[in-house]
Amino acid sequence: MTKTASSRSAPTVDEQAVLDYLADHPDLFLRRPEALAGLTLRHDCGDAASLIEYQVRILREENTTLRRRMDEIVRVARHNDGTAERLHELTLELLATDDLQAGVESLRAGLREGFHADAVGMLLVAPQSNARPAGDPIPEIVPADDAALEHFRDILDRGRPSCGTPTDAQRRVLFPDTEQTIHSAALVPMVDDRCIGLLGIGSQDADRYHAGQGTVFLRRLGAIAARVLDRLLRQR
Repeated sequence: MTKTASSRSAPTVDEQAVLDYLADHPDLFLRRPEALAGLTLRHDCGDAASLIEYQVRILREENTTLRRRMDEIVRVARHNDGTAERLHELTLELLATDDLQAGVESLRAGLREGFHADAVGMLLVAPQSNARPAGDPIPEIVPADDAALEHFRDILDRGRPSCGTPTDAQRRVLFPDTEQTIHSAALVPMVDDRCIGLLGIGSQDADRYHAGQGTVFLRRLGAIAARVLDRLLRQR
């Protein structure tokens, strides 16, 4: 039988079977070092001169990637710890207020100082039994049928925070006295037994608040503000 005929009749080796065998016998080249002599290794390994050096390089690259991921996890964890601490401090400040105007001012100051907000706006829906009196010193209070609320109807109906670029109408309603342009904002419904309104946290940075970010702390902030401000609204 000629060499050509013999090669044609030889069974085809399944590459996956070879890979599976090597996975099951990782010490093959330790037991049969002569097998390495006939291997052709094509890889971008720079000055590496052996399979071991190539493996070391790959492991180092994987280790670098894992270290970067771990550093990012630690960074996010530290950021979350700081946010939780600032939210705790703001909660204590709100609980200490005994009138609505002090509560509104405390919330504004806490978000500007502790959370570095460039602008803070809010709409407070007056209880039906407590219509807004003429000359009220708190301009944030609006009746339940106020047209300004329609610019936030979807967010209020869902009852979940929304982050991203506010519309021009939303900017005008929440941040009317802001000199700088608000490019991104977190719009946070304040919901307790009822929806008492909406809190807006604005930033000049277009990337500060975006659609893909988490809203766990924003939901907690909305719940805390709702509980405190609703109590103060009913006491007026």
